[in-house]
Amino acid sequence: MRKRIIIPFLSLLSFASIAQAANNTESKKTEVRDGASSKEKKRYKYFCANASVTMADGTLKPIHAVQVGEKVRTCHKGKSITTKVKGVEVFYNPDAALTAVYLRPAQEKKSRNDTWPLIPALLLEATPHHLVQTNKGNKAMKQLSKNDILYHVEPETGEVSSWKVGVVQTNARKVDKAYNLTTEEGSYLIENVIVSDK
Repeated sequence: MRKRIIIPFLSLLSFASIAQAANNTESKKTEVRDGASSKEKKRYKYFCANASVTMADGTLKPIHAVQVGEKVRTCHKGKSITTKVKGVEVFYNPDAALTAVYLRPAQEKKSRNDTWPLIPALLLEATPHHLVQTNKGNKAMKQLSKNDILYHVEPETGEVSSWKVGVVQTNARKVDKAYNLTTEEGSYLIENVIVSDK
């Protein structure tokens, strides 16, 4: 008789722990709507939904498809490493327009007339306050200038290369939905460029 009572009780405990784990995972996905003050909105940090995140295996996934618990690539002390996604922030009708930064390999020579052709160039888009890792430490997108160098990680080899800021375009465009990740390491790769999650 006791066995019959104990088994269903243990089953209920198992279901309760599974439900609790599911709730904990779901709570790490934060949705941000229009209730914030204009000052808070200006400080939001996010990328467009289709910005590419470099996953642990080197493949690229749009940021909107990345899930809590997945592993992504980042860089620590010049070496490519993996880190776990702790949270996903989703922004609906975000207020701030994206800043577009065009990057070129630092070793590339400038053309004769000292101009920066935009093709081929690497495009990085984020809110003005989003931090990226530069040769001078973390800097907000809006503070970047042609003297700054950002770091690009080649997913197949893990090799880190330096890329110069070519053009910074403020108020490049607005998006209807945007995303940001938080990771255990505090950084991840967008378009294979190292960005901070702060």
